[in-house]
Amino acid sequence: MATSWEKHDSVQREFASARKPQEETLESRRHLLGEEHPDTLAAMAGLARTLYKQGDWAGARKLQEQVLATRRRLLGEEHPDTLRAASDLAVVLGEQGNLAGARELQEHELGESRRVQGEEHPRTLTAMTNLAATLNLQGDMRGARELQEQVLATSRRVEGEEHPHTLTAMNNLAATLMVLGDLVAARKLQEQVLETRRRLLGEEHPDTLTAMTSLAGTLCSQRDLAGAQELQERTLEACLRLLGEEHPSSLTAMSNLAATLYLQGDRVRARKLQEQVLATRLRLLGEEHASSLWAKSNLALTLYSQGDRAPARKLEEQVLETRRRLLGEEHPDTLTAKQNLARMKPRTLRHWLQVMFKPK
Repeated sequence: MATSWEKHDSVQREFASARKPQEETLESRRHLLGEEHPDTLAAMAGLARTLYKQGDWAGARKLQEQVLATRRRLLGEEHPDTLRAASDLAVVLGEQGNLAGARELQEHELGESRRVQGEEHPRTLTAMTNLAATLNLQGDMRGARELQEQVLATSRRVEGEEHPHTLTAMNNLAATLMVLGDLVAARKLQEQVLETRRRLLGEEHPDTLTAMTSLAGTLCSQRDLAGAQELQERTLEACLRLLGEEHPSSLTAMSNLAATLYLQGDRVRARKLQEQVLATRLRLLGEEHASSLWAKSNLALTLYSQGDRAPARKLEEQVLETRRRLLGEEHPDTLTAKQNLARMKPRTLRHWLQVMFKPK
């Protein structure tokens, strides 16, 4: 997917403005062409992608399920449009916490792609990458690593060491290695990606800034907080200058820097950044968007660490209530909110007496 690097108020507002004409186009095509015409299905798929980007996963899923069922019946399981529809639906299922459903679709898509197009076809490599991401979310890190290593080896052989696909494959594998605890190998890959992107694209290209962000995350895990902060400060400065304060990339850069400042003990500056992120997310995306909820949760943890416990609990309670309603009781994000709130639960007098007078 191409990344826009021009200044604009907010990508989210573009999605909002795109939704109405897409809905009108879909309604017109349904009326003139019928429910199963290729142009009608293309309009459904386009609207579904916009709904997904707006955080309306239920609406996106309903349309994508209709597109997939129709394309399966009219085109067959192996048609590229059918495989694309299955891939789109799998992404939404994953966001909704239905990782088993997403994995089933992705495994089927990968099997068909391997059989029809071969092991080295770009669509097959994309299917492997998507399945690896789902395995990652399911905690099957070794399965994810195996797929990512295959993708990287094929990309290196077919497209070369410096091709964008190869660099993306390196970055994906590095993220999995970091979770597995192999921080040295992860850092080595990320440093290679960053060096190549700086040389080929320049210091301020979006892909270079993404590479800086990834490496900063590994440096944090290695407790090199000063090194991580330096990269994150540079990323944020470039995003603010090139994109403005309200761009999603700028807000993500603020959140990442705030997390590092929190670990360094600079809770005052971390809080200031998180408050700015939350205010902007709420204004542009609304109370129920996933990014707004994460911004609330991040700020809540910082407030709690500063002793502002009542406001912290209030924010996390809002997060939990919204996730329960939108995602269900067992979604991983709902469970995270439950755990966060449990840590903020007010202690009883009995608890404090037990702590104070615990036998030595």
